[in-house]
Amino acid sequence: MRTYLIDAEKNELIIDLTKTLVHSKELIEFEFSTLQDNEIVHRENIFVRKLAGRYFASNDQKNWVKLAPQNLPKKFLNVDRVFDIYRGFKPSGLSDGNDGELLTQMPGKVVKILVATGDEVVEGQTLVILEAMKMENEIKAGLDGVVKNIHVSVGDALDQGVLMLELE
Repeated sequence: MRTYLIDAEKNELIIDLTKTLVHSKELIEFEFSTLQDNEIVHRENIFVRKLAGRYFASNDQKNWVKLAPQNLPKKFLNVDRVFDIYRGFKPSGLSDGNDGELLTQMPGKVVKILVATGDEVVEGQTLVILEAMKMENEIKAGLDGVVKNIHVSVGDALDQGVLMLELE
């Protein structure tokens, strides 16, 4: 799953969960990649294990750190910046288009279109499924509105920055 961390100046970090391996019911391995300009700049494996009802994380399976219980946060505080967190999608208003335009953030293939012209949609509703980097990405509405135009079809191979659909 792709996660976007975006600060107030629209600077972004992109983190992909690229692989999950279940070693046992107590131990799971996650592989994360950090992307910049659609290129992988860092890759790391994290192991998570459950012991006595608590969760612990390690990157070497020797040194374990207890994880604090948490709900999925919507903000992330770095040393000097606060990032908004978007899991699986980046709202349309944060791309190069306006709030009602859904542009591709990476090259991919249209797998499903879940709406039709004239449909009413709500913010966060999945509109298109785009396969990119061997993963299915849900493209969601960045605002409430009505589908004005759909510019793609199932099976289309798209470059980055292509207008998929418009909302009004």
